[in-house]
Amino acid sequence: MKRKLLFTISLFIILSVLTGFHPASANTLQQSLKANLVPVSKMELPAKTIIGFGEATHGNKQFTTLKLDIFKHLVEKQGYRVFAIEGDFGGGQKVNEYIIGGSGTAQDAAKAIGFTIYHTEEMAALLSWIRAFNEQRDAKDQIHFYGFDMQRYDHNKNGLFSYLKKVDPTLASKYEKLLTNLNDKTVYDQKIVLVQEALSHIKSLMEQMKQNQTVYIAKSSEKEYELATAFAESIKQNATLRGTNANYSNTRDRYMADKVMWILSYEKKHYGRNNMFIAGHNGHIEKTSTSVGMTTCMGAHLAKAFGDQYYAIGSEFYESTFLANDATTNERKAFTLKNRGNDRLAVLFAQTGMEDGFLDFAKAKQHQDFYTYLNKAQSISAIGDVFSGWYGKMEKLYTLQMVPAKAFDAIIFVRTATPSVMITD
Repeated sequence: MKRKLLFTISLFIILSVLTGFHPASANTLQQSLKANLVPVSKMELPAKTIIGFGEATHGNKQFTTLKLDIFKHLVEKQGYRVFAIEGDFGGGQKVNEYIIGGSGTAQDAAKAIGFTIYHTEEMAALLSWIRAFNEQRDAKDQIHFYGFDMQRYDHNKNGLFSYLKKVDPTLASKYEKLLTNLNDKTVYDQKIVLVQEALSHIKSLMEQMKQNQTVYIAKSSEKEYELATAFAESIKQNATLRGTNANYSNTRDRYMADKVMWILSYEKKHYGRNNMFIAGHNGHIEKTSTSVGMTTCMGAHLAKAFGDQYYAIGSEFYESTFLANDATTNERKAFTLKNRGNDRLAVLFAQTGMEDGFLDFAKAKQHQDFYTYLNKAQSISAIGDVFSGWYGKMEKLYTLQMVPAKAFDAIIFVRTATPSVMITD
């Protein structure tokens, strides 16, 4: 009898490993998911210092419109006034100029963010909404926009030298020439020796700015000086990533976390804001550093610094047709994927019949079997800006292994995600 029992248990364990079967049946998990899932339009969000939203792909319209849905909720119900995105810091300041009444179009502003993934009509619509909101508010109550990435040079250089020409024209003229080799046109293929030379120049410039801080602030303001140093810091960081032996992914995520914290400090000091919304890729927003090649992702840095005051929302799709650069041809085109497997949250969600859904993991604790399931590793979509058709045949190439309830505090599901609409010239 004992042998038979041991055989049965062993067989159960083997089947569990091979099939992904859980002690809780798929039907039980699905019922628990339905009990905890609400449409995005009815989501409730906690009051946190930083709320982050991670997107499952960079090429679907739904994940941009979700940024706006979440941010609208935070603006209208909780008074948030700071939006920051995984985009160029200098380009983010060009966007900020637009949303507080500057010239140009929303499409121009979207392009200024620096990456092709934001050259979309959905991004332009998001910026148009922010600008319209700001037009109805006093300056002290307007939304501010930032980029927390550092992979571009030109807008950062323009912001930096615009300031230096005001406070120290001679220094500005000297370093404009010395930093010529750091530019967006050659950012991906500049000779390393030239990047290293320019890196030494930007470090020297920043040291002179620090020495002249009192004089410069007297000619401008503390707020303007701090913004100028942030432009310079972004230039230095990009040159460090491209001209040294620094681990690119790990160092970039640390820089992004530092910039998020700088933005929060800057906004609190000069505008009295105490919270902000950030948006980026699932692999940057999540809190457990599951990305390949990373020691610590941006979200893990923020979780360590802010504890439970950093609230991370992930996203997932069941089926998606998205835009990305083809890894072989570098052509931007559409790819299609459908998530499969009985063990996937995406599949459980699809079976509910809902078009979208918001799941707060804390509320799921009341369903023990389901919460146990959420605390087991599974594949979560994390598609960047580069893809290839054969990636879709190997799940590990377009997903990250995450423990959902540890990586995120909540997740938003989209049943069918469609391609972004690119801005046409």
